[in-house]
Amino acid sequence: MSITNLPYELTVFIVQYLDLADIYSLCLTCRRFRFLVQESAIAKTLLESKGPGSLEAKAARISKDYARELRRLFKRREAISSVSPFLVAIVAEAESWIYENGVLCYIADCQLRILDLHHSRGNEIIVSIRKLLDEAIEESHGSRKYTFQLVYFAYDIVSCVYTHARPEQISWLVVFNCQEGRILTARRLESSFRIFVRNNDKFLYYGVHSEYGRDGRYWVIRSFEIATCRWLEDQRLDLTEMVGFDIGSTVCFEIFDDYFYGLANQMALEVEQIDWTSYYTCFRFPLSQRGFQNIEEAPKRRMWRRRHAEGPIDDRWGFLRMFRDETTTQLKVVESRKEWLAGNGSARRTYYTTDINFESGDEEQGQYPALDNYLDTDSDDEEADEEAATGNGLPSYMDPPPRNPNQVHPGDDGSTDLLYTLTKCPIRTYHPPCQTFLDLVDDPSTYEPNEQRIRIRGGSRRRWTPGELKERSRLFPAVRQESQYTFEEIIQEIYKHEDVVLWPRDQNPANPDAALAKLYQILSPPGFSGTSEGYGTIEVLCIRLGAFLGVQV
Repeated sequence: MSITNLPYELTVFIVQYLDLADIYSLCLTCRRFRFLVQESAIAKTLLESKGPGSLEAKAARISKDYARELRRLFKRREAISSVSPFLVAIVAEAESWIYENGVLCYIADCQLRILDLHHSRGNEIIVSIRKLLDEAIEESHGSRKYTFQLVYFAYDIVSCVYTHARPEQISWLVVFNCQEGRILTARRLESSFRIFVRNNDKFLYYGVHSEYGRDGRYWVIRSFEIATCRWLEDQRLDLTEMVGFDIGSTVCFEIFDDYFYGLANQMALEVEQIDWTSYYTCFRFPLSQRGFQNIEEAPKRRMWRRRHAEGPIDDRWGFLRMFRDETTTQLKVVESRKEWLAGNGSARRTYYTTDINFESGDEEQGQYPALDNYLDTDSDDEEADEEAATGNGLPSYMDPPPRNPNQVHPGDDGSTDLLYTLTKCPIRTYHPPCQTFLDLVDDPSTYEPNEQRIRIRGGSRRRWTPGELKERSRLFPAVRQESQYTFEEIIQEIYKHEDVVLWPRDQNPANPDAALAKLYQILSPPGFSGTSEGYGTIEVLCIRLGAFLGVQV
């Protein structure tokens, strides 16, 4: 019996076993299935079971319009996986800017402007920088030579750094609520080197890479209570064992729910470890007045990263971030590494996803044989491992824990496409829900090789359909046992990797498309050629081109 002839209730029961991509494809096949994305009760069930951690699910819990938000989720994922943005626009001319949590903050004509792009707001909040500084910092009165740096935005709270050089260089952290027009604090800083800020509606934390320890500079974090507008002066966190200074590349700091998380992909001076094995370093503490006294560190055996024997890495191309899985709400790490694996002559970018788990999980011993080699079985082994991990003993060989092929996405190695230099590829992102990587590239056309042409380059993968698997087995019959496949071959057996796509498409000089020409003018304003920079999130690429600012949604 065809699924179109099944009763309504049975159809709903069946689709609950499909993933969102399959449900979306089913809705496009015939009108009979449109009720899946139009009826609120069914849409709520699908959204809460298939994407409870998505932005659309959070918005639906507020608006109660689950059907609309489910359709938005479908369209967003389809746009990303197909590399086909819905909208391109120039939204501002800016001198400096940040894009955080769906909100664009930029400076133009000595004014700070705040625009909510996530909710497509048409009105901006405008703040006079001079008036803000006069009210917040008495020492700034009359100063005309200063710098004003935007740092972070969340929960209507803007954090920025003011610095003047006379009579000596001094910096202040200025924090204010843009909706209430209220200054929360203006703190004089001992150092603003590599400063970052993270906050929710109750607590704010800032960190600087300023203090010197045994291995050089290290991070120091301080806390501020927003409700009482006071700094917790007795609270200071020195991250002496956390190596890495480049946020977004070697370290990252984020707030999820009621915890502050820190993550690094390096160990202390790359100390000698078991078989030269690399682990992630991850910690968290609760957002509270005494949060620094309740720090948890994720067990290293759960945060295995790689073996150095796998091959060298080009660290310039890498990125590191934490995210919450849209389907399971599990907190995860995604890291991009450009590696020369297994002695290959060409490097390839690969995207690795790792679960973050702070439970000790002793019950897991024996579940993963390769991982059991890392678990402490007796005091002698524990002492030996401790010596090896600290560099006091010789490293001994141990098998690495098995990788999950669903959490490893090999990108293209450039063998079938033009190779881009790092300066020609300023934005590199990966979207785990869509299994898609996106790059912003400068790809000049063959007929105008000296003109900048901004394009989006992306590649995705999806699971083979049953029909495709049947056809593959007919064309390529198995000649080896499954245990003889390499890890990459196992991935190829599970996923079909789509061809890399460049968007917008190439213009035909013999028969130019007016709409396409207009699109390229927005992405690459005529007469401008320079370095691009930007931010990439799960739904927006925000780009700066000199004095122009563009956004693709």
